[in-house]
Amino acid sequence: MHLPNIYENVWKTKTQAPWPPLLVFFLSRTSPHKDITHAGRQLLNELRPYLQIHPPLVLSIPLQPSRQRWVWPADGQSSLRDAAFTLRTGARMPAVGFGTWRLWAKAAYQPVRWALEAGYRHLDTAEGYANEAEIGKAIADSGVPREDIFIATKASSIPKGLTDIAYAADVFAFQLSQLGTDYVDLYMLHTPPADPAQLQSLWSIMEGFYDQGRARALGVSNCDVKELQLILSFARVPPAYVQNLFKVYKPGEQIPSEDVVAFAQANEMVVMGYSIQTEWPHIMSPLEDPHVLAIATSVGRSASQILHRWALQRGVGVIPKSATHVRILENARLLDFELNEAAMRVLDGLATLSESGPDQIKPYSQEDTFGLAGLSQPVEPAPLLVGSEETLDKGFPYTSIRDHILSTSPVGPDDCRRDCLREDRCIAWEVCPLSEAGCEGCYLIGHVTAAPIQIQGWHAAIERMPR
Repeated sequence: MHLPNIYENVWKTKTQAPWPPLLVFFLSRTSPHKDITHAGRQLLNELRPYLQIHPPLVLSIPLQPSRQRWVWPADGQSSLRDAAFTLRTGARMPAVGFGTWRLWAKAAYQPVRWALEAGYRHLDTAEGYANEAEIGKAIADSGVPREDIFIATKASSIPKGLTDIAYAADVFAFQLSQLGTDYVDLYMLHTPPADPAQLQSLWSIMEGFYDQGRARALGVSNCDVKELQLILSFARVPPAYVQNLFKVYKPGEQIPSEDVVAFAQANEMVVMGYSIQTEWPHIMSPLEDPHVLAIATSVGRSASQILHRWALQRGVGVIPKSATHVRILENARLLDFELNEAAMRVLDGLATLSESGPDQIKPYSQEDTFGLAGLSQPVEPAPLLVGSEETLDKGFPYTSIRDHILSTSPVGPDDCRRDCLREDRCIAWEVCPLSEAGCEGCYLIGHVTAAPIQIQGWHAAIERMPR
């Protein structure tokens, strides 16, 4: 993939169909999935003749914003505490928090201390992370006043069916004791229970915690639009917060249908994104995506900083997690630069670029920034001129096509090409001079195993991807 300067209003790919860029996911050198990698290489070998003969396609990225951009400090003078969302309760929540997923038990203590020293004032944890006691100890040892830290935690075991709902109050009380506090700033469901009746009962219990002042706001994680609509239908205290998967390939949900981020924001819920830089559920990490790396190079920032700043400018808070001091410091530096609209549009478009196929543009909830829908429609080619450099003096080695000739006819290059494009099975065509012995004129070809070679006076071209 050719990657120009991101500030140019042009993006190039080596294909004329919407799905071949997905090959980069299959061919990631870090992929542990050898079978997928092998299959991807086989597919690339099949596509090689097509890719060799077709020039890059130039795509213009529209620079007019298609969605609201959130403005955050970019001068390096603001602290992480200052860049905050205002919840529907009136409380301010720092937009950049420190995530602690997979910092199990004692492994959480030192990273949380480093995070607080670096200026993070929003900590995210969960009952299921088994690290609330260590986080509580890190807060106590840090010297940072409790009221200066926004603590968000989750009820994990009851929504997942591991603990009976009758123990909800005991579970919450234990979480508070582990954290060393008598209240949390946000208490959320780790996931909505599958049973709507249990969801309503559990939410009612959480509303009791809110009434008591022990949970200053309520929220929900890993949810879709229908689940949010259900909660809003019965909630006396509506959710103020949604925490979902949010990354360039999956902006809001694992299998997005409706835009959960847009719905939440329209209903006064702040959205927090997790796994912004992790590779799950794709083989390729966003940190290795060539589009992300090109932008990082042009801005002079790390790929991680680019991804987190993109989410912030999309209006989604972030909770980067790391056990490494240098990475914790790196992820704290999100308020001294910004991404221009060209960079934002390219990153916005990666969801459809990675998820779409030749017949369907996905996810439906995201803008088709690269205009893939138009590329997937058949276009009547412009007439070729005999002698055109595009096809002149080219032909296929006979051994590469002899078993795949669909038909022959005594027509010239323009008609031969047109006949190929009208025949769904036709992948390529060639025309030999009728004056040559054995030449039948136009050959329509259903499969090729090699790119055209130089043959004086012939015409040839590959027109479609192999099926």
